[in-house]
Amino acid sequence: MNASTFNASDLLRRFKTWEIVAIVAGLAVYWPIGVAFLAWKLWKLRDAGAFDWPSFDARFDFTVGGTGNEAFDAYKREQLARLEEERRRLDEEQREFARFLDELKRTRDRESFDRFMAERREANGA
Repeated sequence: MNASTFNASDLLRRFKTWEIVAIVAGLAVYWPIGVAFLAWKLWKLRDAGAFDWPSFDARFDFTVGGTGNEAFDAYKREQLARLEEERRRLDEEQREFARFLDELKRTRDRESFDRFMAERREANGA
């Protein structure tokens, strides 16, 4: 999901019911607890690759005028572009690994459930 296609329903689907209840309860009891839990959850989603956050340089461009040396400025732009591409590649690998772990968990859950059902059938048949 990138910033141009963001919508609230996508965000809400990424929250579990107990997390929403905890945020609301935290806000009702003592508001900093709810805000802290919400911030933690959004940070966790960001680390999981749920959002395509703009890079730090895109948000805060401190090099307004450059150094005045065109060769160095061009070199710097190339290196920053290379690093940004590497960051994007690593983010994609992280998302792929998260998908792999989810699939692995689903497979283990299915095997455990199948084993349970087989043992249950044996117990009922005996």
